[in-house]
Amino acid sequence: MKKRIFFFAVLAVLSVLSALVASAVFASEGAAFLKIGIGARPIGLGNAFTAIANDVNAIAWNPAGLTQITQRELGVMHAELFADTKYDFAGVVQPLNAGALGFGLAYLSQGSLEVRDANRQSQGSFNASDMATTFSYARILFPKFYGGASLKIIRSQIAQYSATTFALDIGSLYNTPIERLKAGIALQNLGPGMKFIDTASALPLTMATGFGYQLPQGPILALDFKYRPYSRKTNVSLGMEYPVLGILSLRAGYLGALSSAVKQGTNKLGDFTGLGAGFGIRVLSSHLDYAFTPMGELGASHRMSLAVKF
Repeated sequence: MKKRIFFFAVLAVLSVLSALVASAVFASEGAAFLKIGIGARPIGLGNAFTAIANDVNAIAWNPAGLTQITQRELGVMHAELFADTKYDFAGVVQPLNAGALGFGLAYLSQGSLEVRDANRQSQGSFNASDMATTFSYARILFPKFYGGASLKIIRSQIAQYSATTFALDIGSLYNTPIERLKAGIALQNLGPGMKFIDTASALPLTMATGFGYQLPQGPILALDFKYRPYSRKTNVSLGMEYPVLGILSLRAGYLGALSSAVKQGTNKLGDFTGLGAGFGIRVLSSHLDYAFTPMGELGASHRMSLAVKF
């Protein structure tokens, strides 16, 4: 037991040290697709899922949450974003005696993009895509405390150019002494960055802290704080899931931005930048989820997810 705790503690320390070193090397973020949320259920909760993470989507949000899955689960997602951009995900979780294994594959397709010269004359088109393959492992470290880690292999391609790198996610989940209150912490996209041709950029490192509380009558409340050190952005997410008759769940959430006021040297609460809403339907061992997110002038994004336990 002590060895397992020591192992995750060493990973956490190395993660922080690596983040500090990387912040001095990279000037910008790359692999932006890693910031796009996976799963209709988390998106319907306004991206507040760090402390919930009790289904196959935990692979992308907090690997420690895989320990909450007691039956093999297979999940898929399809998202229609904007300008013919599509995002797909497939994942599977295999519970173990004291933990779980997970595997996920995410693919972003941006369709055909037109090339124009300095005179705005068409010079043909090209395709761009991004892919992340994830291997996750989680286990119970000691009663009421769970840990997990994910290794991600990331590949981006633009026309004939491509770049490949890897990243590590580390997460923990804790059942607090307050009944029905959970707390979660996740460090996502820790890695050496990505180099495209001669340009190097950092991965979107994210430090997330979340709380989830289930009311006695059934509704679930979720709260997340996420900080991205490279872009110096902080987001606050609020979400609620309300079960109806045991087969239907209604969801709503807000994603708010805490924008950095550099000139004033303080942080102030900015305008809400994201609204999430959706629902889930449970039929026997299957769950069908839908989420809708307005995106301003870009229109709206739609996500459909299907999960099956077997």
